[in-house]
Amino acid sequence: MPKPPAWLPWLGPLLAAGVGAAVGEYGLGGGFWTVLVAALVCGFAPIVVYRVWVWRRHRKG
Repeated sequence: MPKPPAWLPWLGPLLAAGVGAAVGEYGLGGGFWTVLVAALVCGFAPIVVYRVWVWRRHRKG
């Protein structure tokens, strides 16, 4: 399994801002809580993906 890119966790803030703006402007009514939840979920997604990738890479040897 290849090594995960080191920049992957740094996509979180950029992705959170982009998704929060998109949801606020175009989708789901754009209420405060909807935008906050969407931004938090999408902001932490790259960090979680990176950690799972590293965990699986070390587990397989």
